[in-house]
Amino acid sequence: MKFVKVLTAVAFAVALSASLAIAAEGDKKKAPPGKQGGCCAKAAKDGKACSHACCVEAAKNGKNCEKCGGTNEQKKK
Repeated sequence: MKFVKVLTAVAFAVALSASLAIAAEGDKKKAPPGKQGGCCAKAAKDGKACSHACCVEAAKNGKNCEKCGGTNEQKKK
């Protein structure tokens, strides 16, 4: 009976850690290429998302807001 309890506890711990790892991986969004606008950079520095309407719309499309000074192209070397 003691073995079953230990086995159950180990199985629960493995399932919990696996689900947390999968959830953490899903939260990582790939940033669009280029440079963020100044307002978006300030908000990201504070751990928030920019609340400007133009920035929210651009983020929905997976882009940086060009109106606020962002670019959507990587710098060419």
